[in-house]
Amino acid sequence: MTTIENSANRTDGAPDDSARLPRRSATAIQAAPPEPAAAVRRRVSVTRRFFQRPIATFFSAFLLFTTLACFVGPLFTAAPSAADFTTLQPPSGEHLMGTDQLGRDVLSRVLAGGQVSLIVGVSVALICLTLAVLIGGLAGYHGGFADALLMKVSEFFQVVPGLILALVAAAMLGSSMVIIVIILSLTMWPQVARIVRAEAIRISELGYIESARAAGFGSFRIFRSDVLPNAFPPVLVATTMTIGRAILLESGLAFLGLGDANTPSWGALLNAAQPFMQTAWWLTLFPGLAIFLVVLSTNVLGDHLNDTLNPTIGRVK
Repeated sequence: MTTIENSANRTDGAPDDSARLPRRSATAIQAAPPEPAAAVRRRVSVTRRFFQRPIATFFSAFLLFTTLACFVGPLFTAAPSAADFTTLQPPSGEHLMGTDQLGRDVLSRVLAGGQVSLIVGVSVALICLTLAVLIGGLAGYHGGFADALLMKVSEFFQVVPGLILALVAAAMLGSSMVIIVIILSLTMWPQVARIVRAEAIRISELGYIESARAAGFGSFRIFRSDVLPNAFPPVLVATTMTIGRAILLESGLAFLGLGDANTPSWGALLNAAQPFMQTAWWLTLFPGLAIFLVVLSTNVLGDHLNDTLNPTIGRVK
């Protein structure tokens, strides 16, 4: 009788352990942060780590300033093709970068040439990224004939120098900006595609991919939601490096006379300044310095981005 009364008292007075467990689990579930918030915090943490380095902040600010100057600055300077000034005038307060052999303002022409170089570099990088993700990712994830074909195409573009192939294609097809972008994209995408392929092969063999397949998810859904997001960090680094390489190749083509004659790109400015290297040093200094600093900035930022996304690489254990 006493045992029954004690049991009744526990039931009526205070809940037992089994009754308290569900409430404690519900509280823990409510206190746990949702997954989107955790993903946002991870992105903020990566951004904070990236900009904690002064050199990354400096070159990011330099690229932002250069981009704004190239696309907004021409609104406040003379027309790039206006020959309204004294010829071969050295840098001064009126002309910060001097004038060329036809009396055109060098500053306005450098800013206009920056538009061409930056548009070509970013466009080539985006096209290479798209082709690499679609072709390299699918080939690495599925394997088979597509993977073998990708390897053969990549080996072909690695054997043939990209600049030589771009020279031949530009001489045959023309040298407009659109054709230059297409040519450079076709010669540079296999390098990024091989990185995507290697990451797709590595990720497709991990346990959570096998679990997703066992759960009945489709191949495209697994590729889109699991393989690509995890393979994106090294691909993003390679894409950043591609911008600098595309600017160098476009400047090289323009320097050799295969650029768009209607737009004063940095390489075309260097080509036109060759006869005046000893008498008008500013004609070669400022376009060459612009190419050097922009390519250096993209490479340094790509290197620091790699260190941020892969913090354990190079760490002494």
